[in-house]
Amino acid sequence: MAKGNVVSKKLLAKKDMNFFAEFTANAAKQARLLGYAVAAGILVVFVVLAFIVAFFIRNQLIKNDINNLQRILESPEYANLEQEYALLKEKLNEMTNYNYALTQMRKTVDQIDPAPTELPEVLASCIPSDSYITTYSITSSSLDFTGYTFTYYSPVEMVYLLNQKNVFTSRPTISTTRVSQESKGERTDPVTKKTTVDILNNYYEFTVSGVLISNVHLTVTRYEDVEGSSKILGGIQSMTEKAGNSYTIKPIKTYTYAGVNYQLTKIFVDDVMVEPGSFNEIITKDEYTDVARKNSEIKLFYAPVAAEAAPAQG
Repeated sequence: MAKGNVVSKKLLAKKDMNFFAEFTANAAKQARLLGYAVAAGILVVFVVLAFIVAFFIRNQLIKNDINNLQRILESPEYANLEQEYALLKEKLNEMTNYNYALTQMRKTVDQIDPAPTELPEVLASCIPSDSYITTYSITSSSLDFTGYTFTYYSPVEMVYLLNQKNVFTSRPTISTTRVSQESKGERTDPVTKKTTVDILNNYYEFTVSGVLISNVHLTVTRYEDVEGSSKILGGIQSMTEKAGNSYTIKPIKTYTYAGVNYQLTKIFVDDVMVEPGSFNEIITKDEYTDVARKNSEIKLFYAPVAAEAAPAQG
């Protein structure tokens, strides 16, 4: 019985020693983990403080830049900058209006076509040998002439020759009438003293009137498309084309005036707005194309494009 108690005491003592050893090891492990946590906390605090210091320094630098810029703007060099801007803007408006007035006068002058000086020579070269012209009138848009011929179809031949030289825009009006015998007058024979009328040499009087191939004058004016604004973007652009020829305006969807970028919003041709379908096609092709049929006014309306914000500095 006593021997058994001795064994039990040894086992208990051994267990107690194992427990204390395990406890000591766990305590050491916990101490190491706590040390790591403290070190990590100190590192985090250091990093946060470093960021705070960096932001503080950056903030001070920005404040210094702002103060420097403020001093520059308050300097005499920049004191009247806003006033100078207003004066320059007013001067630009005056020059724009003056330019518009000049181009308006130029438009009026350009639309007055002089009579073609070479046309009399062209007309003379097309007269058949059995005909002659008594009168003719040439303007910037028409040609009228009268004459006489011994052949009824000679005026038609003359017009054909003129058309071969691209004189008329369309078939002119031709009027041919035979001259009456009475209008030829009477002839008195000096020997027999008899009065006779010559009926052998019949001839015709003709009149031709036609529209000449003329120029078509086109004007292009750009406006700012802002509510309550009638600002003209530059002067009037004049174009001259032969009737029936096609013409193109490009580029058209964007425009820059006085340092401002604009985007095309609508088009009016002789005060009639271009329909949305055609307008979208114009924007896609970046050009406006049409046929010169008559004098026309083309008005282009543009809206200012908002400037993109500058990227933030890191």
